[in-house]
Amino acid sequence: MARQAEITERLRTASDRDELIVWLRTDCGLAADNARAVADTVVPEGFGRLGETALSSLLDEMTRGVDDNGFVITEAEAAIRVYGRTNSQGDPNREAEEDLPKYQQILERHIPPGTGGKADPKAPEWDEVMGRITNPTVHIALNQLRRVVNGVIAKHGRPNRIAIELGRELKLNEQKRQEVNKRIGANTRAAKERSEKLIETHKQPDTGYNRLRLKLWEELNPQPVNRVCIYCGKPISGNMLFNGEADVDHILPYSKTLDDGEGNKLLCCQPCNREKRNRAPAEVPQWRGRYDEILARATTLPKNKQWRFAEDAMTRHGEEEGFLARQVTDMQYMSRLALTYLAALYPAEEAGIDGVFRQHSRVRALPGRMTEMLRRNWGLNDLLYDHNHAEVVKSKNRLDHRHHAIDAAVIACTSRALIQKLASASARAETEGAERVAREVRPPWPTFRDELREKVRATTVSHKPDHGTVSRGGYANGRGQTAGKLHNDTAYGYTGEKDAKGNDLVVRRVPLSHFKKPADLMAIRGNAHGHSELRDRLWEATRDTEGKAFEAAVQRFIEKDDKFAGIRHVRVVEPLKTIPIRDANGRAYKGYKGDSNHRYDVWQLLDGKWKAEVVSTFDAHQPGWCSPLRAEHPTAKKVFSLQQGDCVALEGEDGRRLCRVVKFAESGQLILCDHHEAGALKSRDADKQDPFKYISRGASTLRRDRARQVRIDEIGQVFDPGAWWEKAPD
Repeated sequence: MARQAEITERLRTASDRDELIVWLRTDCGLAADNARAVADTVVPEGFGRLGETALSSLLDEMTRGVDDNGFVITEAEAAIRVYGRTNSQGDPNREAEEDLPKYQQILERHIPPGTGGKADPKAPEWDEVMGRITNPTVHIALNQLRRVVNGVIAKHGRPNRIAIELGRELKLNEQKRQEVNKRIGANTRAAKERSEKLIETHKQPDTGYNRLRLKLWEELNPQPVNRVCIYCGKPISGNMLFNGEADVDHILPYSKTLDDGEGNKLLCCQPCNREKRNRAPAEVPQWRGRYDEILARATTLPKNKQWRFAEDAMTRHGEEEGFLARQVTDMQYMSRLALTYLAALYPAEEAGIDGVFRQHSRVRALPGRMTEMLRRNWGLNDLLYDHNHAEVVKSKNRLDHRHHAIDAAVIACTSRALIQKLASASARAETEGAERVAREVRPPWPTFRDELREKVRATTVSHKPDHGTVSRGGYANGRGQTAGKLHNDTAYGYTGEKDAKGNDLVVRRVPLSHFKKPADLMAIRGNAHGHSELRDRLWEATRDTEGKAFEAAVQRFIEKDDKFAGIRHVRVVEPLKTIPIRDANGRAYKGYKGDSNHRYDVWQLLDGKWKAEVVSTFDAHQPGWCSPLRAEHPTAKKVFSLQQGDCVALEGEDGRRLCRVVKFAESGQLILCDHHEAGALKSRDADKQDPFKYISRGASTLRRDRARQVRIDEIGQVFDPGAWWEKAPD
């Protein structure tokens, strides 16, 4: 088995086919024909459910083990004989936990092992020692789940039962079933046609993998004579499909995207696949000279494959193509782990009410669509109704984070009988049918809706701020981390000049194609006297144009100008505050634009006035940095220090108002929003039809509103110190 794993790894990673064949002949003792056949074997990518050690143990047991009837035992039986349980079973002797420990202590079998050894669960090296789930979304979610559940237990005691919501659909209704059946029918007919071609034309076995290769070949071009390798342009004939000269390639590397769908697969020449290796098409250095040709050939592919050849394809995969699918996958994965994790609160012997061991009987899961049906039919969607947004009556108001509290109340009031009733109804009925069944499902009690409205509107939303790590203690122990990018990637050169306002004038190179309007041309850098022939000729070439016509004129200039044809970049000058980078002599030779601000400090001066100081991310990470404001006012007292996501309490005519920090500007303005506001806040603030508007406060208005930082824990409890400075002695 070890030898087989070694050969498989060679097949997966070898970049040179000839060298691989030599190794197979000399090291493995294969004949020439056999070595070539093995070298051309396509090794599927991906990861198995079990590791090498577990597979070896199970395989040994299955090889020698038989059941009572003399048949070979199953994997599950082998697992019981080797490990005492199957992978899906829990410990039948488990005792209940008082509260949830770190998830590594419960889900040890579900996570990669760490370095081993002993560590305090509160120590920062705990994850390194015990291991952690590699999916960051699930890792964070399980840690937050522990904090929420333990907060509930501390305040109310251990719950009798727990219900969680899963991200999966109910059974399909008739319309959706017809759509799915239609798509399945079309795919089935196409598969049958390919089966016939495989047997009659290509003389190949009718297997799913062979049908996939044939389908990918057909996708290269509708006309067989025009089917070429997208990467090199060489023809791919039908004879090359199964003789090892053509490979199935993941356009975007599987190891980085985990995308094994047909939309990410392409038939290409075998040498191109080995040359491309574990990279996106735009990342292969040898292909840069023919990259435009690759893009042109890719236009014959289906739309869902064309964008994967773009230079930003890896970024787009994360932001567009894979976002929804990844979120659903993460949620379902986390939900499955949460069932096992939460079951640790209850002893195993209590799990089976009928005497049968059931690990999760105290913890039940409900599909999300069922929650939506009940919320709508119990009239709960308008509990957070905004008269400026009439559409939220038909669906829940996702512009208010408190809609999650409504979902939680619905889930808590759902029984197993109701689950089965609504699941069956959704499978056989359209909306009208679901409504008809829902009329039979009454709210849990007559005043449920009114009581829930009061509770929800009084709910305080808890946010998890992401502060990163900038502690001096962390730096001292070698654990210092940045809390964001220290500066922008673009380097700026200093001219030694300043504008009328005293700002430094800096230069950088930009593509000519970035100019979108005539005014942009004035930024082109001139000579010592301000003259620029390039700028003048561009001005003439784009005279009296704007918008798309202006951009087209710039492109024509790049392609056809008598003197500057072919020029791609130009130096532009602009006033900008930059972070200087100095040489060994202290001379600033280039600068970078600060990419973000780290925190918003408010100081109280000796005369009682408040003054704000915005600290950049770059400054916050400098070990020797000191506050200029504190240096100027040594007696100043810090009132509070805020970062994005922190919560602030303001006092007004209607009492206390809880707000969340959205951002802060170098001008000293603090931008806030109410704690429950959700959605794309920047777009909502710009939308004249949306009643939401940012709350803007300066240092003096913060003092007027008696602002102070408050903490909201995971279960919504507010810890408010009040206006502590008013109580402090002089």
